[in-house]
Amino acid sequence: METADQPINPKMPRGFMTPWVLLLLKQWSLHGYLIMQHLNRMGFSEVDHPTLYKELRRLENDGYVASEWQTGESGPAKRVYSITEAGEQLLQGWTEVVSGYQRMFNGFFDLYAQAFGFAPVATADAKANEAQDQE
Repeated sequence: METADQPINPKMPRGFMTPWVLLLLKQWSLHGYLIMQHLNRMGFSEVDHPTLYKELRRLENDGYVASEWQTGESGPAKRVYSITEAGEQLLQGWTEVVSGYQRMFNGFFDLYAQAFGFAPVATADAKANEAQDQE
């Protein structure tokens, strides 16, 4: 049985979905179904609706997300989520953390490539710099 301390997907670190949700809500106010569609396109295919809504409730209880019910001309009312100022600050903190992880992962893959005798996979920054050098 799953406990509150265990992630839904053991391959995904706990809270890993948080910055993605906050980033989506920084760009748009969205209801849960649209958030789920965006997450699926970004590679979160194993996240289900109950997991997402649990995360949204947690973020709202912690003050990082706000929600309101919106009614349309047709269909039921939908709870629409938006990021708060505290959520934006949390997102900025996550950005620093993820940036550090990116540098660590790049170093890991460079070392891995050296250990196994093949060229490291170029990062997006390296590719951009290479393109500028060729101009």
